[in-house]
Amino acid sequence: MGVREALEARRSVRGFLETPVPQATLQGIFEAAQRAPSWCNIQPWRVWVTSGAATERLREALVSAASAEAPSPEFAWPQDYPEPYGQHRRECGKALYSAMGVARTDTAGRQDAWLRNYKAFDAPHVAMVAIDRRFDFYAGLDLGCWLQSLMLAAIEAGVSTCSAASLATHPAAVRSVLAIPEGLGLVLGVAMGYEDAAVAANACRTRRSALSDNITFVGE
Repeated sequence: MGVREALEARRSVRGFLETPVPQATLQGIFEAAQRAPSWCNIQPWRVWVTSGAATERLREALVSAASAEAPSPEFAWPQDYPEPYGQHRRECGKALYSAMGVARTDTAGRQDAWLRNYKAFDAPHVAMVAIDRRFDFYAGLDLGCWLQSLMLAAIEAGVSTCSAASLATHPAAVRSVLAIPEGLGLVLGVAMGYEDAAVAANACRTRRSALSDNITFVGE
């Protein structure tokens, strides 16, 4: 699979089979992502990858926390989405909830869909991702390069992913399961496994803007 093919094939999968990914396959994916570029080669990503019982403990802790308390991410989410970003966000939400068959008025259905984030969409593996709190914007750039590298390496290996900031919004719950030092701030989690094509959410597709909306080519 070429890079362009992997870019076209990659998408957020929100429903996974119970089948675990072989350890050798997981290790190969993360070894490939380790080649991602970073500022002065500092390689700031720190990652904990769960399998088996550890995934279940993490899932239970997150669902319990999400059901009892408000999110408290260690890196603040955007509070405002001015246009055109707001339109992109609304279109994304509409595509997802339409695929799931959940109407805006379906309170119970939307609550269940929200909690599925904290279940990591039933994925057999979750990668919890953190960076040193002393770094800021540039470490975020590095992390983005690493995350894309991870997801492309995964799709090449036949493994699906869904990166989700929601998995990091209850850091105390995550730390109750994983020994993540306090000096590291949790950024996001990545659900990993084999796609369950029977899950309705996996029919969701989002569009990309025309190239001219994002890119300006400047000649002489």
